Amino acid sequence: MSIRKNDIGTYFRWTVYEGAPVDISAATTKQVKFIRPDLTQLTKALVFSTKSSDKGDGTDGRVEYVGIAGDLNQKGTYRWALYIVMPGWTGHGLEGTFTVDDVLF
Repeated sequence: MSIRKNDIGTYFRWTVYEGAPVDISAATTKQVKFIRPDLTQLTKALVFSTKSSDKGDGTDGRVEYVGIAGDLNQKGTYRWALYIVMPGWTGHGLEGTFTVDDVLF
């Protein structure tokens, strides 16, 4: 399934890992930072993933964000990076890219 410009309700899910899933249940800050194609930055709070197979408490390293209006307002390549603050570690973890396609109509 493609991600389209101006989509709402797109689920973004990640597992924080370092060889194996990392227990992030003590994290005080959980964010995803998106960089849009025009290089503007968008920072969003993450929650522990509650997908049916996930524990929902961070012990499995799973986090998610559900897109809202205005998040995906440009077509092109978006970059993202997770930012976590927890006892003993603070920093950017996973990072990657995804493409947003233009709407067809």
